[in-house]
Amino acid sequence: MGKGKRLRAQRVKEQAARLARELAPEPARPVSTDDMGGGRLSSYTRREIGKQVYAWMILLSYLEGALDGGDGLPEDLFAPQKPGESEEDYAARIRADRLVVETQAMAGSPAEQVAEVLSSWVPRSLVSGVVEQLSAEGLRHLDTATPDPDQWQSGARPLLGILCPAKHWEAALDQLEALAASRLKVTGTIAERLDDHPVATVHAAAALVTWLYGRPDIVADPAAARLELAERAGKFGEFVF
Repeated sequence: MGKGKRLRAQRVKEQAARLARELAPEPARPVSTDDMGGGRLSSYTRREIGKQVYAWMILLSYLEGALDGGDGLPEDLFAPQKPGESEEDYAARIRADRLVVETQAMAGSPAEQVAEVLSSWVPRSLVSGVVEQLSAEGLRHLDTATPDPDQWQSGARPLLGILCPAKHWEAALDQLEALAASRLKVTGTIAERLDDHPVATVHAAAALVTWLYGRPDIVADPAAARLELAERAGKFGEFVF
């Protein structure tokens, strides 16, 4: 086998490995605070900056896929069982909701972008830091706003459904409820669930923050805010990649 074919085969193998996992592998070398020479930052500093950059990348994908692709989705998507709704009707409604969001997700690539960030760059040990950065991004916009937790959840549920893998929906909805009630503060209970459901927690935080960008009373100029977020991700990404 020639060198070109070997490289292509290796790339295919690496891509298959990324698709098979949901989070990146832990770094092979221990994290160090020593600078690496040649103007390169220490692995610790790059890791800390990386938490912010990965959170911004995930949020940008959510903003692209959820807000741009969420028009026309029912407001009660994935809503809890309603008073008077039978178990059979509730189960049928949830199945229909899943079909809606699965069809929507196949129409675009932002869901794949989020999965790529997690599987390529975010090991389990970084997930809590990424969630904290997502929360911090949302808290920037909550200084003068107090969204109703129930309204926040109902608004964020459809956004979550578009980008979160179906197998994580149940855990993500639990974390969505808890994070909305705590105003994005990672409480002890949320942290415990994060250990068991890291991917679901990332998606829950991203969906809640994304919903804020769709509220003109909270984010006055969403387009400018998205541009500023993208500029930050690009600027600081140079130190990470």
